[in-house]
Amino acid sequence: MKNKIIILLIFIFFAISPTFGNVYEHPSDLDGIIKQIPKIGSIKCKFRQEKHLQNISKPLVSSGDFEFTVNKGVHFHTLQPVESTISYTNKNYKQINDVINAISTKKYSKIDREFNFFFEGDFKKWSLGMKPKKQSKSYDYITSITIDGTDYINKISIWQTNGNRTVLWFIK
Repeated sequence: MKNKIIILLIFIFFAISPTFGNVYEHPSDLDGIIKQIPKIGSIKCKFRQEKHLQNISKPLVSSGDFEFTVNKGVHFHTLQPVESTISYTNKNYKQINDVINAISTKKYSKIDREFNFFFEGDFKKWSLGMKPKKQSKSYDYITSITIDGTDYINKISIWQTNGNRTVLWFIK
């Protein structure tokens, strides 16, 4: 009897726990997503990036300063392992900017044509999954993008068709 009560308590704990499963089990339309994700403004913070490459056992790690300015673009000032600056503000990086701007301003129409959407969560903690549509420019090289957030974007994970994966953490 005692074991049954413990099992029941464990089941109840996990049933009401706010942890997420697999966001890709929850297809969603943009109207539903827009209501659940807070509008995100410009931000300056630290970042940590891990690139997991197919043939390398340890991830390539970099870190530094991150800046996102709404309707302008993204800047990464890498401090480790080598100092460099990358700005996703020009036409060469238009798709990256479109995705980040769309999520931050809640104007998804530009990326609606390119991706199928999946969503789990609420204003306090959410996870947005994006898979390129077959006619999308991204379809041949991106398998999926997952964006996790609270009142700002905490983490972006990008899975590529070649098996490589990039994970970015944003630390306030």
